[in-house]
Amino acid sequence: MHLQRTKPTYSEISQASGISVATISRIMNSSKRVSEKARLKIIQALTSLGYDANTVLPRLSMGGDFILFNIPNIANPFYSLIIQGARDAAKRNGYTLLINEDEINEKTIENFLDMIQKRKPAGIITTNSISPVILKRLNALLPVIQCSEYNENLDIPFITIDNTSAAKNAVEHLLLLGCKRIAFLNGPLVYKYARNRLAGYNKALETAGIPIIPELIIQLGDINYDMALSAAYQLLNSEKRPDAFFSSSDVYAAAVIKAAKKVGLSVPDDLAVVGFDNIEISSICTPSITTVSQPRYQMGLLSCDMLMERISDRSISIKNIYLDTELIVRESSSRYYKSRM
Repeated sequence: MHLQRTKPTYSEISQASGISVATISRIMNSSKRVSEKARLKIIQALTSLGYDANTVLPRLSMGGDFILFNIPNIANPFYSLIIQGARDAAKRNGYTLLINEDEINEKTIENFLDMIQKRKPAGIITTNSISPVILKRLNALLPVIQCSEYNENLDIPFITIDNTSAAKNAVEHLLLLGCKRIAFLNGPLVYKYARNRLAGYNKALETAGIPIIPELIIQLGDINYDMALSAAYQLLNSEKRPDAFFSSSDVYAAAVIKAAKKVGLSVPDDLAVVGFDNIEISSICTPSITTVSQPRYQMGLLSCDMLMERISDRSISIKNIYLDTELIVRESSSRYYKSRM
């Protein structure tokens, strides 16, 4: 039986990549006198030959003393405690956390890789929705940890929550209050959290024998208060208005409460509202918002700790982590709740 070698010859790599043997030798010896373009061609060649680039190639010698924390939108308050947790863990380990607000996709990846080559971070934590192909390219260059958003089919560690179960529990809470027409304001389906929360919403209704009404499900393009306000206002002015809202963000939930006041409805007497994330606005809003609490600080802290392990030894097997969530019941869904306790 023929067994594949653990490493290909330089000639094999050269033939598959079109890169000279001399250049390949410099890369294998961690020379900095090699372009990122050449290195990426060799990674692609190794993959086509059936080898693991992480095993064959030496890790890109970044030597940086900072961690890159990539987020899609710094204006989204969801990320604040995650960043704080990651920053505290980075500082404890002698690193600085640098925030990078950018989408990472086919249009931006080359510029992103150029930035990595110039700034030389020790590793990356990403909360973005990134394609598997691009995640593999990043992970071949330096250690990567997926935080909140993740692809479970890749050998790249992640930390997250069970969004499907958390959403299902939130909708079941509304069903226990006697709500039947539950609207759902959701985020962009490009994100896994949005797809999973939609699945949890659907599952809760199906289990209760309540038909899913597509008109009550609104997919918004961003975590944006004004977008949510407009969507909620339209639903509340419809002929058969919802008697409850489940929102995949507390920002959306706050907008629903504002829209309800505009049309003369009382929350929770006329309309029950449940949000998600337990950001600051959920407790200071009037009425206060029932919400799914995520351990955001812990998520950031542990994601950075996981990255520290990968930086020290990329061959270490790191287990993926699912953190627990909690439904915090507040005024926005207190209707009948106390009498049922």
